[in-house]
Amino acid sequence: MYKTTNTKKEEIQRLYDEGVMLTEICKLTSSSQPTVKKVLLSCGIDYDAEKKKAREKQLQEVIELYNQGKSQNYIETTLKLTRKTIRELLKEAGVEYRDKSQQQHINNNTEINHHAFDELTPEVLYWIGMLFTDGHIEQKKEASIDLTLHNNDIDHLYKFKEFLGSSRDIKKDKGDCSRLRVNSKQLRDRLVELGFTHNKSTSIVPHELLKDSRDFWRGCIDGDGGVYWRKDNTGHITLCGTLETIFEFAIFCNKYASVKDKYPTRANGKNLYQISYYGKDARKIATYLYKDSTVYLQRKYDTYREFLNFPEEELV
Repeated sequence: MYKTTNTKKEEIQRLYDEGVMLTEICKLTSSSQPTVKKVLLSCGIDYDAEKKKAREKQLQEVIELYNQGKSQNYIETTLKLTRKTIRELLKEAGVEYRDKSQQQHINNNTEINHHAFDELTPEVLYWIGMLFTDGHIEQKKEASIDLTLHNNDIDHLYKFKEFLGSSRDIKKDKGDCSRLRVNSKQLRDRLVELGFTHNKSTSIVPHELLKDSRDFWRGCIDGDGGVYWRKDNTGHITLCGTLETIFEFAIFCNKYASVKDKYPTRANGKNLYQISYYGKDARKIATYLYKDSTVYLQRKYDTYREFLNFPEEELV
């Protein structure tokens, strides 16, 4: 009996020294957990104290690597821990968990102001208007925001990049366009709060916080509208978008620029409509949108200035 007990004791200690888990030791030696712990204690090993010490060491190692900006994949491989254990340790330490977009910024050594859209200032409303018409958000694969403009307007992309405090590069896109893509869950979620969707081109509706803002609508016009000076001396301002968007713009123009009611017409594309104003009405709207503004697409602002230089009585 003594020999058998002594053999089991040696087996338990050997398995522990080899790093075998407690549950597996119990299974291999047909022993209960209290028995295994008691045997180890008789060998000078306080299992509970050692486990606590090991967990504290793991915790410090995980926090140190995580605070260095290392990804979970890196920590998994380096410390040979599961993703679940890493998250448990971070939660236990009260460490704020990074989302995928934040990790990408660290991996790519990029920066961005994740709170750029928090307060709806005139500048913020303008850029939201640009994104409303010419932007795109990704909700499924990653938290990303894109703004794509013609290469002739690439300087405007640099203004947007500066506004966001982003260090991402502007890339050449298909055709004659350039694109700025940023990754930020906070910025993406803020846009979702304001009614943005992945398929916004066919379903978006201006949010209550946006539809009475001249800065928002100026951004929309700069994105997917037009400010033109026609050869017949007719000023022309137009906007294309969903039916709901165009109706809201018409209501806005009637309410704030005092122009007559107009109704949208169909445009090329699924669920796309447009509205156009001419002559004196176009100048009234352009003046309300662009006068004393601080951010705008330069070429459309310049056309607005042409409106002002032309005698009103000669406007068609």
